[in-house]
Amino acid sequence: MRPIVHIAARRGASTMLTMSDNLATRLGSTTTGQLLVRSGIEIERILNTMVEDAVAVTAKLPNVMFLSRLLAFDAPHQQLTLAFSDHKPGNSALLSARSVTFTCNQRGAQYAFACSKPHQVMQAGQPAIRMASPPIVLAMQHNHRGQAARLPSEPDVRCELWLGVISFDARLVDMSLDGRAFLVGDDAIPVCAGTRLQGVRVSDGGRPLVVDVLVDQVGPAALKNGKRGTRIGCRIVAGREQLEKIIRLFVIEM
Repeated sequence: MRPIVHIAARRGASTMLTMSDNLATRLGSTTTGQLLVRSGIEIERILNTMVEDAVAVTAKLPNVMFLSRLLAFDAPHQQLTLAFSDHKPGNSALLSARSVTFTCNQRGAQYAFACSKPHQVMQAGQPAIRMASPPIVLAMQHNHRGQAARLPSEPDVRCELWLGVISFDARLVDMSLDGRAFLVGDDAIPVCAGTRLQGVRVSDGGRPLVVDVLVDQVGPAALKNGKRGTRIGCRIVAGREQLEKIIRLFVIEM
């Protein structure tokens, strides 16, 4: 990480976002009418509400249409379970596919997402289909007819955590619309739930932002290189403009 100038955050300038900062509100304020959601926290919320509302989902498969609804979302294992369709050829076609794109309408918005690795399971005594959950979700205003856009690359957001005079490097891997976030760093970063990290530097390669981090959970994680690491659940506290810059790395207007 390149040298960073230490800047003190202004007293009283920090903001904690609330649940009113939701996806529907943001979608309604876009100029393009569509958002690419790659925040795992927001995707979990979307899928859970689809399960609660028993939303109908459809998928166009070769020579057949699959129509069903979501039964369950397992966030820890990142798996989605769908009911069997009443149309048996649709079930067979889906189970033989490597990846399937589903679409649905919910609460005034359209959604599209792709799931992979389908296999048959039993859910509450009934046959069902379980798949790997989607890494991204496309949200669109109702009746949106825009052209497909090129997907942006995955963000590489680096953080510098200061504990006294010692700093630790971490990556911001998830950020929701209400400021909830996850950091991943080296093994045994000495923080615990309830810690407030002040003056954390956050950068995706541009000018770093200075924020505070409220830690609410700490656990083990597996790093990309296979080594043990630390996963920190937290809430980002900063000025509204700074928060928006970070959120837009994970919920993107297309």
